[in-house]
Amino acid sequence: MDTSLNEKVKNSIQFLRDRKSRIYFLVQDTKGNAKASVRLIYQTAKSLLDAGFNPIILHEKKEYAGVVAWLDEEYMSIPHRSIEGQNLEISPEDFIIVPEIFGYVMEQIKNLPCGKIVLTQNYNHIVETLQPGQNWSQYGVFKCITTTTRQQEYIETVMRQSSFDVIKPYISEKFYPKSQPPMPQSPLWRAASQMSAPDRHR
Repeated sequence: MDTSLNEKVKNSIQFLRDRKSRIYFLVQDTKGNAKASVRLIYQTAKSLLDAGFNPIILHEKKEYAGVVAWLDEEYMSIPHRSIEGQNLEISPEDFIIVPEIFGYVMEQIKNLPCGKIVLTQNYNHIVETLQPGQNWSQYGVFKCITTTTRQQEYIETVMRQSSFDVIKPYISEKFYPKSQPPMPQSPLWRAASQMSAPDRHR
């Protein structure tokens, strides 16, 4: 290993130790609509920011609605960058977290020197935007973060060359299993329940 390359490796290792490496989280623009998968990404990025790391929310277009309309405004304190019209700074010590729905982006980032990780929250989407016969390893992606061991077991049958970490999302106490099954509702009952009281008695 020559001196210059050796120095670059040392610098990259030091950046990782100092938590200066960039962690890009690719997100969908929900146009101001709430979406649980995007919420998890923002929560993860905010946790990393609070812990002294360097997360960056990455969106495709310059015009980005953000999440202020349905998430706390503090989440917009995370640095944001758009792919459109910018030359992103990418170094070997950086990471790009790609949601499974962005399979088509993997072709565009396959030659980048950084670490590439797929975040899979819904295994139904893992091949939705890939060409038939393609898999993540063809794009240099060998790491997957998912949310349940059941999903991991399923994904492993399709993406066999990937390693996995399971990170369960936080679920507040507002959501809990019911002791009894829900009562069946007919379409007519649902329509009536959505009407205002004066409308029901016309």
